[in-house]
Amino acid sequence: MNKQILRRIIFVGLFLVPFVPFLVSGSLFFPFITTKAFAWRMIVEIIFASWLILAFLDTQYRPKRSFILYSIFGFLAVIGFADLLGMAPVKSFWSNFERMEGYITLLHLGAFFLVISSVFKEIDWKRWWNTSLVASFLMIIYCLFQLSGNLAINQGGVRVDGTFGNAIYLAVYMLFHIFVALFYMLREWKNSALRWTYGLLIILQATIIYFTATRGTIIGLIGGLLVTALINTRNSESRPVRNASIAAILGTVLVVGSFFVFKDAEFMKESPVLSRFSSLNIEELKTQGRYFVWPMALEGFKERPLLGWGQENFSYVFQKHYNPEMFRLEPWFDRAHNIFLDWMVSGGLLGLIAYLSLYVALIILIWRPKRDSKNEENFTRTEKSVLTGLVAAYFFHNLFVFDHLMSYVLFFSLLGYVHYRRGGESLWQTEIGSVPVRMAVVPVAIIFLAIPFYFANIKPLSTNTTLINALKSIQTPGGALVATEYLEKAYNTSRLGRPEVVEQIAQNSVAILSTDLTAAKKDEFFNFAGQAITAQIAELEGDARYQILAGSFLSSVGLFDEALLMLEEAKKSIPGKQQVYFEIGAVYINQGEYEKAKAVFGEAYNLAPEFSEAKAIYLIGAIYAKDATVENKVLAELTETELVFDDRILSAYYTNGRLDAVRTILNERIRLDPENAGTYENYISELAI
Repeated sequence: MNKQILRRIIFVGLFLVPFVPFLVSGSLFFPFITTKAFAWRMIVEIIFASWLILAFLDTQYRPKRSFILYSIFGFLAVIGFADLLGMAPVKSFWSNFERMEGYITLLHLGAFFLVISSVFKEIDWKRWWNTSLVASFLMIIYCLFQLSGNLAINQGGVRVDGTFGNAIYLAVYMLFHIFVALFYMLREWKNSALRWTYGLLIILQATIIYFTATRGTIIGLIGGLLVTALINTRNSESRPVRNASIAAILGTVLVVGSFFVFKDAEFMKESPVLSRFSSLNIEELKTQGRYFVWPMALEGFKERPLLGWGQENFSYVFQKHYNPEMFRLEPWFDRAHNIFLDWMVSGGLLGLIAYLSLYVALIILIWRPKRDSKNEENFTRTEKSVLTGLVAAYFFHNLFVFDHLMSYVLFFSLLGYVHYRRGGESLWQTEIGSVPVRMAVVPVAIIFLAIPFYFANIKPLSTNTTLINALKSIQTPGGALVATEYLEKAYNTSRLGRPEVVEQIAQNSVAILSTDLTAAKKDEFFNFAGQAITAQIAELEGDARYQILAGSFLSSVGLFDEALLMLEEAKKSIPGKQQVYFEIGAVYINQGEYEKAKAVFGEAYNLAPEFSEAKAIYLIGAIYAKDATVENKVLAELTETELVFDDRILSAYYTNGRLDAVRTILNERIRLDPENAGTYENYISELAI
């Protein structure tokens, strides 16, 4: 095997990695996540297989001993056991399209670390980090187009998100690159052109972080720079750096102090970014997901303290400790929005310690002098200060969010760089001839490439694109038959993505079964859908989300008794969630059991009486049950808008022959929405009321 060819393959792959963040394909499900993840995994698999051969051929490309290397191996081992012994091992391994994480991603990160830390020399690292800085500059340009209105902000609103589709993901991407730029700016301080280039880049990157309005990252950036500056106040290596650091500390104190002085000023309240800081108080915190999910995570840790629940299994903790007051938030949380709590839930105490050991290893290797080494292998005090500031900023940022693919890649790149600079001797030095490598190592490397490449990329990609085609076919007149074929193919092709496929099967079954498909095809699809949903529930035993999904599916096809059985199981799994009660009550209404429906809707209402949705549905139950007392009670609690413009309430009155109430509501709509008065008047005429 030609070592130069192998080395060239590895280098091309590694230098493609900084441009992965720009990959977004509209033809994929969850395009901002899956496009990047699949591309990165394929790159890693190719370079890892090439490196495996190269490492056996040449001892200089073998991993070096270091605390970081052992910490990564320990982390992978602990989380592997936690996943294996967790609630849903298959889910923990594969994750899903929405996240594209799981143990398979950790394995790829480990492989990426081994390759980049074993192959790159200092000059290669410099070129690679600078390539990544160029990529960050291109991202800045993209973001400026978003801010100018020439490109859409993908998540809506005013928080710029680049090609990540999420402002938080963009923020941590810029956070890393600010410190990388600072690292090389200080290293190249005597070169005025480079100093100003890096300095301008830092200003632009910080500007983008500001416009992401990500509070945790902004505070992390300030804290990380402050740590860097504090370390450099005693820097005897560079007087300009020491003086700049003292000025930075004074500037930080001035900026933070000014914020507190002017936090109630009008310009602060009108700014989309600054208002997110000035409005932060205890009451606002109580409306955020973290206020609810952090205590959940701690409770989950108490229940499985040693090895946790396994990756991707926060949903079990969420449903067990669900607080009805969370109706204001997104319906399902799969993360604690704190990386340390996430690893505590996923891997227990051992998992958290293993994860924290990565940070500890970084700091130790950055600061501990290396004995009997060349001087350049130790970091200068200036370099130590910047790297420590980066670790501190990233650590603080992670107190409020969870990692994603690119933040993981940048973090493991940092681990790889410090490991390269401070690592010891190679793990093994034995020379191996080219013949044994050709006969034994090459076939193993090909297997290492072929198996994950096919099962972790080709098949899941097929499932992903097939699912998209299915959803498009459902929206196409006459496309129902093709949609059923696509859905069945997507379900059977790959385990990765199967949960999303099952969700789409359940949610679109009524639409498909309502088309002009033949009776035989409808029966065939109905049986397939039922089997797919049942299998998903069996695999993810006790997962309330899929129990509710199954109950809703059974109800939608008229199997009310079976639906009730499934929904009652869901109620046991997540007794605090109003959605379950809504679904059960809807089944009772379809069965004509109006008193039972009202009683169940009343349970949902009592969980959180201020929930407007629960009020409206409780009112509907009272209308069907002809309970005037409850009806009048809830009517008094609904706002005028909530009552008048809810078509479900209007339909309930009409279905139950309450035409006077229908007329009153429509007349109120005419008063409140005069632009559409003609439409409402037509309703009154058509309904003969």
